Amino acid sequence: MLVSLTIQNIALMDRMQVEFSTGLHVLTGETGAGKSILVDAVTLMLGGRAQKELIRTGEEKARVEGLFDVGDCPAVRRMLEEQALDEGDELILSREITRSGRSSCRVNGTLMPLSQYQQFTALLMDIHGQHEHQSLMDEKHHLGFLDASGDEAHQRLLARVQEDFTAWRDSRKALEKLQSQSAQAGERMELLRIRQKELKNARLVPGEEEELTRERDRFRNSEKIENGLREAYDAVYNGAAPAAEALRAAANALRPIEGLDDGYASLLSRLEGLYYEAEDAGLTLRDCLSQLDSDPDRMEAVQARLDLIRRLSRKYGGATTGEMVEKLKEMERELAGFESLDDDIDAAARKESVLAEAYARSAGELTSSREKLAEKFQKEMEIQLNDLNMAGTRFSVSLPPCPPGPLGRETAAFQIAPNRGEEMQPLSHIASGGELSRLMLAIKSVAARREGVPSMIFDEIDTGISGRAAQVVGEKMAAIARERQVLCVTHLQQIAALADHHYLVEKSFDGERTRTRLTPLSGEARVNEIARMLGGDPDSARSHAREMLKGRI
Repeated sequence: MLVSLTIQNIALMDRMQVEFSTGLHVLTGETGAGKSILVDAVTLMLGGRAQKELIRTGEEKARVEGLFDVGDCPAVRRMLEEQALDEGDELILSREITRSGRSSCRVNGTLMPLSQYQQFTALLMDIHGQHEHQSLMDEKHHLGFLDASGDEAHQRLLARVQEDFTAWRDSRKALEKLQSQSAQAGERMELLRIRQKELKNARLVPGEEEELTRERDRFRNSEKIENGLREAYDAVYNGAAPAAEALRAAANALRPIEGLDDGYASLLSRLEGLYYEAEDAGLTLRDCLSQLDSDPDRMEAVQARLDLIRRLSRKYGGATTGEMVEKLKEMERELAGFESLDDDIDAAARKESVLAEAYARSAGELTSSREKLAEKFQKEMEIQLNDLNMAGTRFSVSLPPCPPGPLGRETAAFQIAPNRGEEMQPLSHIASGGELSRLMLAIKSVAARREGVPSMIFDEIDTGISGRAAQVVGEKMAAIARERQVLCVTHLQQIAALADHHYLVEKSFDGERTRTRLTPLSGEARVNEIARMLGGDPDSARSHAREMLKGRI
């Protein structure tokens, strides 16, 4: 249960700390005092939408922190232990929001993603807002109300159905994808085989185009190349005054005097080296001349090969020979994949069938569980409605089939006959605002009987009721509070008078800022607040209030 709540910079609340206990807690106050702001703060703490408009004017951030006693919450304790966050019977939840739009969530001081944080909060508190009873008018919400009244085994079955459906749906999508690929495979395989043959027959070699281009350029410039090589050969080795012979003559001229000076010997060595270099260059030039190829057939073959490579390159998006070789490998892999497609489809179909059967079994079990739950729910609702001054009201739950989904193969629809002798009709056709409020309270009362969240908040669900109906609604809340901690925002004195703990919400102005504060009431202060709610003559109202609070102050 919630032990204490600390609020900082939420709307008109600068800093507020409130202590709570077991039983029924009511919050009352003038319209606009900020009663619902407290509910907004709790909603934020529980992982609700982070609206920066909640931040107090002039402040950059707001924070809400709740201390919970989880000694009687084994599911919460298990989650804490699994995540190494267990600190005994205490759990601290905190939520902070900033004007920049950022928000943070902490469990026992440890930062946590919002989705994971909400797994904890869902087990701790249930908030029923003043407009939530309108959801009863929409049948798509009825199945959720019915399932919420189921026991832990029913909740586990719900989770298993969702898991089985997700697995079946994913396997069905995978099978459909393979079948779609198979339908397109024939045309694709034909195209791939044509291209594979084309590239395979081309026998491409990475870097081949560059080498062929150089060879083609040599053919095109063969005369220029021959003239250059011959002139160089003659100048170095074979002309009228070859450079090699001149270098040898120069070396021979220095040989007789090399011993007279180290410098002469060095020059001789250099000239001899140059001679041998020139001689080698000359021989290389001679070899180049002898290797010149002017074969026109070869030149035509080179050009034809280049034309083939460039045509293929344009066809494959300007790819190089190396890239086209890789494309050929990819095609061969894809063709191999197509060849195993039939086997993959057979395996996927078998898996889909197994998972479909698993879903059918769990969904069938859920249907049976819901049929039993619906029968029990109907009886309990009629008992609750009788307690809520709707004696004679008949309530029914039907389970019409629907397409298979994560919630099973049926939906739920609530119908009532508020008066004897009338036929059952959908809630949206006949229920008034006051009846809807009592119907929702009856549903919450049924849910409170099963092991579930330890705390419940009701935010002005007493809309549309008064008099005796208000009294029985208050008594029903008090009954729920014997099993769960209940916090209730109300404007009805009948409900407020039945509280175990009464708080007054009021605004005050200190000359600079308006603030909302929460004050626990007891004794005469509580009498005065009930009298205010009663209205009329102050003395008579206080007398009436004392009578209503007899035995509670």
